[in-house]
Amino acid sequence: MLRYSDLIQFEPIESVVQLRDADDKERAFHLLDTYVISDRMAEQLDEIILEHIQFDRMVDNKGLLIVGNYGTGKSHLMSVISTIAEQPGASEHIKNEQVAKKAKEIEGKFKVIRTEIGAVSMSLRDIICQALQRGLANLGIDYTFPKANEVTNNKDMLYEMMELFHEQYPEHGLMLVVDELLDYLRGRKEQELTLDLGFLREFGEVCSKTRLRFIAGIQEMLFDNPKFQFVADSLRRVKERFQEVRIVREDIAYVVSERLLKKDEKQKALIREHLSKFTPLYHGLSENMETYVNLFPIHPAYLETFEKVNIAEKRVVLQTISREIRKLMTKEVPENETGIISFDSYWQYIEEDSSLRSNPNVREVMGKVQTLKDKVQSGLTRPAYKPAALRIIDALAVYRLTTDDLNAPIGLTSEELRDKLFLNISTLLDMDEENPADFLRTTIESVLKQIMTAVSFQYISANQENGQYYLDIKKDIAVDELIEKRGEELTDNQLDSYYFDVLKQAMEVLDHPYVTGYKIWLHEIPWEARRVKRQGYIFFGAPNERSTAQPERDFYIYMLQPFEPPKFHDEEKPDEVFFRMTKKDDEFVRLLRLYGGAKEMSNDASTTKQLYLNKVSYYLKRLTAWLKDHFVDAFEIQYRGKKGSVFEFGMFLPGNATLMELVDTVAEGLLSQWFEEKYSDYPSFRKLERTYLTKDNLATYVNDALSYLNGRKTNQGEAILNGLVLLDQKGEINVRNSGYARWVIEKLEEKGNGQVVNQNELIETVYTAQGTEDIRLTKEFRMEPELLVVVLGALIQQGEIVVTVDNKTYEAMNFAEFIKLPLSKLTNFSHIKKPSGLPVAAIHALVDMFDVPKGNVTDQNWLDFAIRQIISGAKQALDKTVRMINDVRHQFQIWDGPLFSNDERAQYITKLESLKSFLEGLQVYNTRAKLTNLKYGVLEIEQQKENLAVVEQLEKLEQKIHECTKIVNYLSTALHIMKANKNWAENVDIALTNLAGALKENGDCIEEIRELEKLKEEYIQQYLQLHHQARLNATEENKKKALLNDKRYLALKELASRIDLLPRQALDEWVKNIQALKVCYQLTREQLEHQQICPHCKFNPNDELMVQRYSLEQLEERLDDLLNTWTETLLTNFNDSMVQEGISLLSEDQRQLVNDFINKKQFDLPINIGLLEIINDLLKGIHKEEIRVEQLIKMMGDGNPLTIDEARNNFEMLMKAIVGNNQPERVRIIVKK
Repeated sequence: MLRYSDLIQFEPIESVVQLRDADDKERAFHLLDTYVISDRMAEQLDEIILEHIQFDRMVDNKGLLIVGNYGTGKSHLMSVISTIAEQPGASEHIKNEQVAKKAKEIEGKFKVIRTEIGAVSMSLRDIICQALQRGLANLGIDYTFPKANEVTNNKDMLYEMMELFHEQYPEHGLMLVVDELLDYLRGRKEQELTLDLGFLREFGEVCSKTRLRFIAGIQEMLFDNPKFQFVADSLRRVKERFQEVRIVREDIAYVVSERLLKKDEKQKALIREHLSKFTPLYHGLSENMETYVNLFPIHPAYLETFEKVNIAEKRVVLQTISREIRKLMTKEVPENETGIISFDSYWQYIEEDSSLRSNPNVREVMGKVQTLKDKVQSGLTRPAYKPAALRIIDALAVYRLTTDDLNAPIGLTSEELRDKLFLNISTLLDMDEENPADFLRTTIESVLKQIMTAVSFQYISANQENGQYYLDIKKDIAVDELIEKRGEELTDNQLDSYYFDVLKQAMEVLDHPYVTGYKIWLHEIPWEARRVKRQGYIFFGAPNERSTAQPERDFYIYMLQPFEPPKFHDEEKPDEVFFRMTKKDDEFVRLLRLYGGAKEMSNDASTTKQLYLNKVSYYLKRLTAWLKDHFVDAFEIQYRGKKGSVFEFGMFLPGNATLMELVDTVAEGLLSQWFEEKYSDYPSFRKLERTYLTKDNLATYVNDALSYLNGRKTNQGEAILNGLVLLDQKGEINVRNSGYARWVIEKLEEKGNGQVVNQNELIETVYTAQGTEDIRLTKEFRMEPELLVVVLGALIQQGEIVVTVDNKTYEAMNFAEFIKLPLSKLTNFSHIKKPSGLPVAAIHALVDMFDVPKGNVTDQNWLDFAIRQIISGAKQALDKTVRMINDVRHQFQIWDGPLFSNDERAQYITKLESLKSFLEGLQVYNTRAKLTNLKYGVLEIEQQKENLAVVEQLEKLEQKIHECTKIVNYLSTALHIMKANKNWAENVDIALTNLAGALKENGDCIEEIRELEKLKEEYIQQYLQLHHQARLNATEENKKKALLNDKRYLALKELASRIDLLPRQALDEWVKNIQALKVCYQLTREQLEHQQICPHCKFNPNDELMVQRYSLEQLEERLDDLLNTWTETLLTNFNDSMVQEGISLLSEDQRQLVNDFINKKQFDLPINIGLLEIINDLLKGIHKEEIRVEQLIKMMGDGNPLTIDEARNNFEMLMKAIVGNNQPERVRIIVKK
């Protein structure tokens, strides 16, 4: 089991840095050495902080405000900045190269004065002046600031001070660093604060003109702080002279990961392997794995939530995390959980801090939390849920303190509780679930329900709008029983009434009905085929219960009562649809009774009214959801005498639709044929993709269309013109294809020369009544007059007609005036007639071709401008065309050769050469006089415009080829690496072929690139899998090392080296196999995004996958097999008679060792070296040599006296004679009597 101490190099932060610590040089350099800089903070230092401090370049130097909560490193950062400015050589202590280089611009160039502001009543001016005066005195400068009532401004004295400073320090700047400024400003009264901010502004202005620099530390943003809105004007002026630099969560996270929780690559790999087991449970863990690894064992949500907690003076984040980690260091990382701690653990620190009880918000939350925990401890029905339940309560308690309003319905969803806390149920990992994350979310919801049941639904609520659970500190009255009792008393008639009440809100109809006293509303439903909405009525009840609604509209929708069904005769009209709820289950009836009961109780209650209204809202949402979810099954539809369900009518409903949208969809599906019969030739506005044309927005869209005709193009205007068929395929105005325009023109054609078509010949009034608006439609197409105005506007703009409104005639020349008229006047025009004048179609065509701003051809100034723009555009187009002719001939190469065939290339060059000749010929028409003789007609100009579009098309194609090259090159290299996967390689070849085809057809290549990206992702997945198979991870590396130090392996080494009989090559093969297992655990997915092979071990599947490898498990089994086999070999050889005889010749101790081995049939580990030597000797043979007593007597002189040397020589001669060529250690001598 791994311990936390195995995975992190913990360097605690025990105390908060004090700004004045940097006054001591040794301490200052220590602060520099220990400061870690995130990439974001490096940018802030490089581009803002150090840039505003330096004085070698002319910039608009400003004062600096360092913004950071308590304990986030604000004072540390200010100490670092001031030390760099003060101490030569300081940059050598900075670890970030970019910042170290930039720091050289200011290091040692300032004299620094540091001060902290306490709880004082002195003005900011006096505090700053006193600090400067004292600091200057320490620098040997005697300067006394005048009193505030003796000066007219403060800048003069600061300039005077700097002049005196430069007399003594001509090469230096002066830096003032102030901490705890915001706390001081908070305590100031409005008049005092205004003066303080005025002084701060003056100080900032002096910074821009001198080498005086100012840095202050504040806990919150100053300029956008709502707490200072009463001096907003003063703040705005200060803001002009100061730059705020924030210490954000990213910077804190970097400090946590790089200082508190630093890890080497192996530790990161071990953490990554551990966390990978849990990626199916938690969303975001896999995608942000490196963030979790770097911060382990702190969850990123810990920092995110900590930042929001509204007890600022206690938010010493780095110290708090240090305390958390210290408690974990000796503990083991759990196998069945991530081992990551989140912000719920912070609640313990809040509870332990007795000083926080003075905060009324904290005290109130503490009381409710304790109540919740007590009830959960004793009342939770499933003990397995208790740890998770307590963590949830702690998390909700901490989150409650992140909101300014303790009563705000803001909390955490079950998904957020899962992913922000890494909640887990111990047995979940062992379950075979298809979607573990969803199952865990459902389990957490079950835990929440258990909590709410255990506490009688007090103090915890669910926000039904967003699914968030939150601590509800005011929820201490049990209202559910009272509501339920009142609901049971409701009659069927009352239930119908509340059903209609729910319908009214769920369907979002207007509060005021169309006819007073009746449940009838004017309503619009979409006519999907034409992207417009038709008007009709929606009524709660039967036809015989409603009033006569005038005027008649296009449809009538009836929502019938479900509890007391009405009796009526269905006339089977094509414009009537009935909805009847026929399948209401127990859940719906229960919810409706609770809704009605809550409404009744809210009407009766006074002080507790809001509690019941909250319940009303809750049940309304539940009922609305039920109606949506059961719409298909619950409602019977009746149309033209036929009854059936949605499916029986052959309809499919949209997902995530509102109840009103469901009703509208069904009604539209039934009524669309009726609309087609009634409005067969009505325009179709298909370009209104996300909305419909309605009576309310008709005027807006018509005005947009008219403005579009006048040059101000919008999507809305285009949609209307497109629906009226007034645009060609290129989006240009063209009235010739529009049947609506043709109807108007034909009306004119029917008249004689000079005659007009009056308004009443085009528009008729179909309904009129006093007190109501007339309904007018065109005689053909039954269109609204507003849409006819758009058709007339297009005809005017194209020079086809002129229109008279209020006795004034409007034509192409004054079209801008026409569209400014109120729509009510335009729809009541007098008459239309044909225009007179010269055709200008060719000029318009050239204007369109070269994107010249539209204008009036009769305007000589505009025409001169247009000619210049046309000639200029033609020259630019000519340059592009000439270059493109060359590119088509010599470029457009892709990975598999030329993009174009010879025929395609020839076709392009033909078009481009034609365009080139046209553009060259156009150059001569550079005046109005010459333009009158223009030889090009509209058709030719339009043809050359298409050729010009070919140039643009080819330019885009070149860009696409360039953009595709990166991924193509990646996969081309990957193909050589992943040769073994033939299916993948074939798919790559197919995808590259498809991309080449799409490029040739000038497609957008989106799908082709997406397919290549998918294949790249498949390659990365395969490579990572193969790399994982071919390389040992950090855990396996530890196991490999363990095997090489295993007692079995060491025993085999000794056996192989000391006993010749054993096959050493088998052990050598084992060692070769284990040494062949390479280690690499640094590879990440991100690295493979940019390179095709591992940058650390250069793993290439082609080179290595053909080599047979054994797993560590196999090698460990082999180790056992070898030791057992060798042991059996030795034991077998001990049965040999010669070996048995050799054993009998051993000493008693030696025989004991051998007999123990034989009896146990295995070696004791670690192995006894002496035993191995004995066994080796036995297996090589022990020779028995006998000496007779007579030989010994003769050796000793046969009774004659011998010297010591003579006796020794005789003994050695005898031994040599007996032993002979045998090894002495394998000889045993026995004296035979």
